[in-house]
Amino acid sequence: TGATHSEGFSVQEQLAGDGILWFPDLTALDSTWILPISVGIINLLIVEIFALQKIGMSRFQTYVTYFVRAVSLLMIPVAATVPSSIVLYWLCSSLLGLSQNLLLRSPRFRRLCRIPLTKSDSDTPYKDLLAAFYAKFISRK
Repeated sequence: TGATHSEGFSVQEQLAGDGILWFPDLTALDSTWILPISVGIINLLIVEIFALQKIGMSRFQTYVTYFVRAVSLLMIPVAATVPSSIVLYWLCSSLLGLSQNLLLRSPRFRRLCRIPLTKSDSDTPYKDLLAAFYAKFISRK
C-alpha cells in the first residue's frame, strides 16, 4: 500500500526486508513451494477429517466434498503465484482451523467449556479418526 510507519519505512519495504526461515523477502514468491504445498495439504487434511466423520453422506454432500478437495489442491498453484506473506497468512489460518477442529473434538475440552454432547460425539475421537483414516487409506488392498 505504500503507507509509512513512524520509522519512515513503507509496509512493502518492511515486508521485503523482514523474512523468516528460508525466505528473506516476504514480498517474493516461495521458490521452494514449501508454503504453497503446506497450505494445500493442511486444507486437504481438514476436508478429510470432516469426510472421515461422515458415514452415509448424501450424493450432494459427496459432490461438495469432492469440490472442496479439488479447491484445496488448486490452492497449491494459486498460493505459488502470490507473495510469501499472503501464503504464510493462509498457512497460519489453516493451521489454526485444523487445531480448532481437533481441539473441539476433545471430550475434556468440551466438558471444560460446557459444550453439550451430541449423538455423534465419541469418548475416543482421536482414536476413531486414526482408525477411520487407516481403514480408508492404508488397509485398502
